[in-house]
Amino acid sequence: MTSSNSFDDLMPIPPSTTFFRLPELASLLASFLRASDISNLMQTSRAMNNRLHSCFWYHLELVPEEQIIRLIQSPDAFSALVNNFDRIRSLKITPVFLCYQYVAALEHMERDSNSSNNNDDNNLEDDDTIPNAQPVPVPLKQAKPSWLPSASYRSQLHGVKPLPLFTHLNRLDLNLESIYGGRYLSFAISMYNNAPLVLTACWLLGLNLGLTDVRLHGFDLPTPLCIRVLARSLSRLHHLKNLELKASSPPTFYNVAKVFFALPQSIISFKWRGELSHFALLPDLHVSSNDLDWDEGLIVERAEPLQNLKTLELPYDTTGYLHHQLKHIFKHCPMLESLEFPFVNPTDSDCDATVEDIKSTCPRIRHVSVGRQYRDGRGRCLLGVAETLPRHQLETLRFTGIMDEAPGRLVLTVTSHSESLRRIVFREAIRLQSNGIQEILMGCRSLDHLEISGVRHSRLAIALTDAIAAPWVCTNLKYLGLSVDLGVYNAPQSGDDEEEKRWIALEALFKQLGSLTRLEILDLKSVGIKVNLSGTEYDLPVESRLFPRLLILEDKATNRRGYLSMLAGLEELRELRGSMRLDATEWSSDPSATVGQAEVEWMASHWTHLRLATLLPDNHDKVPTIEVPAPLRWLQARMPDLRLSRHFEARYHASLGAPIVGSRVYTARPAFTSGAASEATTTGAFTAGSTSTAASASIGSSGSTPAPVTTPSSGFSVAPMASTAGPVTTTPPLTRTAGSVFTVPTTTPTIAPSFSASQTNTPPSQP
Repeated sequence: MTSSNSFDDLMPIPPSTTFFRLPELASLLASFLRASDISNLMQTSRAMNNRLHSCFWYHLELVPEEQIIRLIQSPDAFSALVNNFDRIRSLKITPVFLCYQYVAALEHMERDSNSSNNNDDNNLEDDDTIPNAQPVPVPLKQAKPSWLPSASYRSQLHGVKPLPLFTHLNRLDLNLESIYGGRYLSFAISMYNNAPLVLTACWLLGLNLGLTDVRLHGFDLPTPLCIRVLARSLSRLHHLKNLELKASSPPTFYNVAKVFFALPQSIISFKWRGELSHFALLPDLHVSSNDLDWDEGLIVERAEPLQNLKTLELPYDTTGYLHHQLKHIFKHCPMLESLEFPFVNPTDSDCDATVEDIKSTCPRIRHVSVGRQYRDGRGRCLLGVAETLPRHQLETLRFTGIMDEAPGRLVLTVTSHSESLRRIVFREAIRLQSNGIQEILMGCRSLDHLEISGVRHSRLAIALTDAIAAPWVCTNLKYLGLSVDLGVYNAPQSGDDEEEKRWIALEALFKQLGSLTRLEILDLKSVGIKVNLSGTEYDLPVESRLFPRLLILEDKATNRRGYLSMLAGLEELRELRGSMRLDATEWSSDPSATVGQAEVEWMASHWTHLRLATLLPDNHDKVPTIEVPAPLRWLQARMPDLRLSRHFEARYHASLGAPIVGSRVYTARPAFTSGAASEATTTGAFTAGSTSTAASASIGSSGSTPAPVTTPSSGFSVAPMASTAGPVTTTPPLTRTAGSVFTVPTTTPTIAPSFSASQTNTPPSQP
C-alpha cells in the first residue's frame, strides 16, 4: 500500500514553486515589482523570504523627506537599514539624505577611529540601532579626501546616528534640485552655495568605483575646484556605462568639454541636458599649493577616442555651436549610433563643415533627433547628415519644430532610408507636406512608430486623396499619430455623386487603418479650417471634429452606413485618441449616427485590451454636469479598467507655489529606470540592467505614495539658524519645540519582513 508521503511525492510541483526555485527568474521578476509587492511575497513562506531578501534591499529610494524622517526615527527600520547596507546596489536620493548620509558617515569613521585607539566599550554609546564598530572598507584618503567639504551643515545636525559608507553601489540617481522643495531638513543646507553639495556628491562617486549608471541632476560648478573634482571622479569610474547630467545653471562649453574629455573608456551613453551659457567667465583650472586638491595633481585629459560611446547628447546652444567646438567632440566618437543633434550656427561654413565631420568621423549613426525647436526649423544640418549616411541605415528620425516646405528634403531622406526607418516622431511641427507623409506611409515597411503633432494640424495633415492613393506598407505600426484633411464638405443632397465619392474615399481610409493589425495606440485627428469675419483662417479643435461613421456599425436593414467593423483587425488596440468625442458638433448634423448598445458590445468583444477611448470630455468623471450615456456606462461596467477621457490632474509644487497640470495619458517613461539585463543606449530613458527595483517598504518604494509622516519626534535635532531660505508654508506639517526638535504625529513604520531574529545578520550577498 502506498504511503501518503509517497503519494505527495508523485504530485506535480506547482509552476509558481518551480519558478521561484530558480534564483535568476526570481531576481528578474523582482526588478519589475515594487517594494511592497516584494514584501508581500516574502511573507508568504520562509523559503520565499530567503530567496527574495537580497532583492528586497537591492534598490533604496529615499526622496520625500517624510520617508527619511520616518526611517531615522524608527529604531527597527534604522537597524534593518544598517544590517543590510552591503546589499544595496541602487540608490536614488535627494540632497537631504545625501547630507545626512555624509554626516552619519563622518560619525561612523570617527567612531571607528576612536574605537581603534580606545578599546573601552564603555566609551561607546549604548544604542541597539548602532552597529559594532567596523573598519572603513576603503582607504582613508578615498574615504576622507583633502578636498572634502567641512560640512557646514554638520554643526546644524545633532544626534546623528552613524551609518556605514556606501561602497557597493552600481547605480546612483541624485537630484540636487529637490532641495528647493524641502520643508524639514533642507533648511540646514545652504541653498545659495551649491559647491559643498557637488563635492559631497563627488565624494559618493569616489567611494563607489564600481558604478555603471549615474544620473546627477541639479548640480552646479561654481568653482574651479568643483570642475576638477568632478572630472577626476568620473575618470576613475572605469565601469561607468551610462551618465546623465543636468546642471542647475547653464554651464559653459569649456566645462562640458572638460567633463567629456575626462570620461572613461567604458562609457556607452553620455547625456548632458540643459542649456549652454555664453556669459560665464572661463575658470582657471590650474592647481596651486593653496588649493584643497593640491595632492590630486593636474587633470589628465583623455587623448584616445571613446570606442564604446554610442549615445551622445550635448547641452543645447541657443545661438548655435561653432564648427571648431564640435569637431573635437565628434573625433572622439567613432562608434556613435545615437545623436541628439546640437543646434549648429546657421552660417554656411559651420553647418557644412559640421556635416562633413559627422560623415567622416561618425559613420555608424542610426538614430538622430532634435529635442528642441531651433530657429533652423528646416533641419538643414540634421537632414544633411541623414542624406549622407549609407542608404537604409537610419532607424530613428525625431525632430521638434520641423518645417518642411516644397519641394521638401524630407521626402528625399525618407526615401533613402525607407527600408530601415522604424521610428519617426515630429512634435511641435510647423509645416509638413502631404506628399512627405504619403511617402512615409507607402514606403517605410519597417516602421512601428509614427507620430506627427503640432499646433496647426491643417499644416501637418495628409490629404484624404494622398492617404488612399496606394496601400500602406507600414503594417507593423504599433503607434500611429496622424492628422487627416478630409477636405471641404458642403453636405449635398443624398445620392449626389460627390457624396458617394466621399463615402468611397472614407471607406478606403478606414480599410487602411484596419490593416494595421499590430496597432496599439491610434491617435487620429480630423482637421478643419474656419474663416472668421476678418478673413483670418484658424484650425477648428480636433475634439469638435470626427471621422464620419467610423464608430458606427453598418445596418443593411435600415440602409445605415457604418465602418466600425472594418477595425476588427485591431485586436491589440490599447488607446483610441483624437477626433473620437461623442460630443463633437458634427454629430448633430447626422442624427442617425449614434453610438449605441450594439457598438459598445462590439468594442468590448473585439478590443479586449482597450484601456483608453477619448469619447468624452477631459476629466468627465470630475464634472458633475457631464452625463455618461447608458451604453458607455455598460461598457465601463464590462471593462472596469477602461477610461473614457483623458485624465489631467493638478500637482502642487511647494517651491513654485502654483499648481502644475499633468496628464496621465501622456506619461513618459521614468528617466531613471531599471529592468531586465539590458543596456539601452539609444532611447531618451536612463536605463540600467539587472534586478534593481526592490526597495525597503520601511523606507519607501518607487511608484507609490509615501504614507503620512506620523512619528513621535525627530531622532536628531537641528540647531537654530539666523534665517532660512525656501518656500513658506502657512500650515507646516511639523512643529518646532524647545531644543529645536521637530515633532510630528505617530504611527508604526513598516519594516522588512523577517522570520528569524538572525535574518538581518546573514552575510551580505549580491543578487
